[in-house]
Amino acid sequence: MKKILFLVGTLLTTVGAFAQTAATEPAGLATAFCKAIEAEDATAMTALTTDDFTITSFDGQTADRDLLSQALSGAYLVTETMPANNVRSRTYNGNIAIVTGDSKFKGALQGTSFNANVVFIATCVKVGNNWKIASFQLSGMPSGN
Repeated sequence: MKKILFLVGTLLTTVGAFAQTAATEPAGLATAFCKAIEAEDATAMTALTTDDFTITSFDGQTADRDLLSQALSGAYLVTETMPANNVRSRTYNGNIAIVTGDSKFKGALQGTSFNANVVFIATCVKVGNNWKIASFQLSGMPSGN
């Protein structure tokens, strides 16, 4: 009985630790960022990014964190889908990481609909003991991909 309780306790602790660290590691951070955009959650997006964060969209437009936050909370950017797929992370010197992936980004910006297959690159940096996204860039892919 003690062995079973020990095993169950160990499994629960391991699962809890994994769930907590998923968004604190670069790949999990990029996935959480995509989920925040999809949920139009400006508070979550702000918590995941650096103060000097910049996003570059697939059409070349850029926005800082404050502008993106306003777009999300003010319904200027309405997102239907933005799943993070095929996420891959590479960490350098323990304090910078490049995360790549792709997504089907669908929604509307100021009433103009878009539906694009995109690849993304997130540049993540260590701020204190936490990972944050410093920049996020979307690039269009041909619709056959």
